[in-house]
Amino acid sequence: MNLRSGFSRRDALKGATAGVLGLAGCSGISQDAARTSTSERAAQRRTFRVGTPWNPNSLDPLVKGWMLRKLNVIEPLTIAGYDASVKPGLAAEWTASDDKRRWSFTLRDDVSFHDGTPLTVDSVVTSLQRSFESDSLSNLPVESVTGGGERVVEIETSIPFAPLPAHLTRPPTSIVAESSYDGDGNVTAPVGTGPFQFDSWEQGTRITAVSNPSYRGRTPAIDTLVYESVPDDQTRLLKLESGELDMARAMSGSAVPPLQDRDDVEPVSYEVPRSRYLVYDTTSSPFDDRNVRRAVMHAIDQEKIVNSVLNGLGPAAVGPFPPEVTDWANAGLEPYSYDPQRAKQLLADSGWEDEEDVRGRDGERLEIDLWTYDARELPIVSEAVQAQLSQVGFDVSLQVMDYATIEERATGEAFDLVMWSNSLLWYPDPDRLTDFVHSEDATMFSGYANDRVDDLLAEARQTTDTEERKRRYDEVQSIVQRDVPIGWLTHLTNVVGIDADVTGYEPLPTETCYHLETVDFGADGARTTETTNAQHRPPDAPLRNGPRSRK
Repeated sequence: MNLRSGFSRRDALKGATAGVLGLAGCSGISQDAARTSTSERAAQRRTFRVGTPWNPNSLDPLVKGWMLRKLNVIEPLTIAGYDASVKPGLAAEWTASDDKRRWSFTLRDDVSFHDGTPLTVDSVVTSLQRSFESDSLSNLPVESVTGGGERVVEIETSIPFAPLPAHLTRPPTSIVAESSYDGDGNVTAPVGTGPFQFDSWEQGTRITAVSNPSYRGRTPAIDTLVYESVPDDQTRLLKLESGELDMARAMSGSAVPPLQDRDDVEPVSYEVPRSRYLVYDTTSSPFDDRNVRRAVMHAIDQEKIVNSVLNGLGPAAVGPFPPEVTDWANAGLEPYSYDPQRAKQLLADSGWEDEEDVRGRDGERLEIDLWTYDARELPIVSEAVQAQLSQVGFDVSLQVMDYATIEERATGEAFDLVMWSNSLLWYPDPDRLTDFVHSEDATMFSGYANDRVDDLLAEARQTTDTEERKRRYDEVQSIVQRDVPIGWLTHLTNVVGIDADVTGYEPLPTETCYHLETVDFGADGARTTETTNAQHRPPDAPLRNGPRSRK
């Protein structure tokens, strides 16, 4: 079986890597199968296999850079910290001019690309110019990227732009070497600067990376890192239990009990700034009426969904940001309490009268379509919402479609309601709200337009005073809570299944990087001590009393 149909940058590793992958591909996934623990492989080359739902169908940082960033193959100038703030990455420090339109980033001195060439101002300028000219970042007000000195890169913006350092944590801004590009300027073999370096790719199936022996920090304990696409949740669980995976990501809450029942694998759970939410078409009936949108929110029992549908893994959301993860959350938001009678009254106030099982108005029945896609337990949450809305007089037709199909249809035609999930801080700044509720720049498709919201978002972009920004973003959250173009239902708790012999894993709440360079191995591993873990741990990673954080 040839599992190495892609290309390789390190011929010397072909045989060893192919052998490991071949064994993984041919083994069974029976839950009763004997598991080969990570510690038993410690004397061999350490291969660590990560299973995720997502498809590695491109190597270009502008297309699927987030996959390579999660593996820490590529690195940007700034990174997201464990406290959801902006931290130094390839840039050691940065400053802004008095008018906040010219930013100067000073590069680290001790950085080389995986091909051995040094990180230079020219290489960073070339990489960032390509990034900011792309569709991925075209909505940012960046006018130029130039060299500003021996180790300084300057970025000029058309307006004062406070969230620029946060936007530079985004994977498409990650810096790659000149050798990454083919003759047409496309990235075909990404050459980055991270603790892991790209080795090979099987399109749509897996990415293989290897330890970077020249990394400026400590060399990872993992020799070979395999990122495998396993779309089905149950298959990921079985692969983890049988030893074909060492880590299974984005697991459902239902995976926690079976993982807790085993000695060789265990769950890690942690809250992330990702939400499940409803997107209303505010431009067409019935959800062009704010009262009807509010009625939906009062008809939904969020706590019941968290406890009964999501196995207690939520929590219920009030606004876009979970206050446990970030200080940007508006702590003063009033939640939409579960109140079916209030929901019925709001519908009646808008002319939707009770007509047996389904409400009606002027001969029109209150029939709506609810669209969603199969990820993050959205279908089962949607089923609960469907049932609860029926109790107040909606007739809800639930349709599960492909993610891309929903995007295409919702942006091109009228719809009713979409159940969606996304990260609210995949770059660590509340400027992310622009993507949700700005009248022109939003990527969500509610059609919502509010001049005050637009003004507040623009003002918050242009001031670097944290308290002033906080005040404006708090007001945006309050207005959106009142108008409900988006109905926040639950925040997410990530569940990751991991080999019980692995130590030192510290999940990053913003999800931008797995930081697997921090992990070590169990009893048979050569470096499993508290001292070693401290040396591997990212500088701002939280210290834990035990090996896992559980909820």
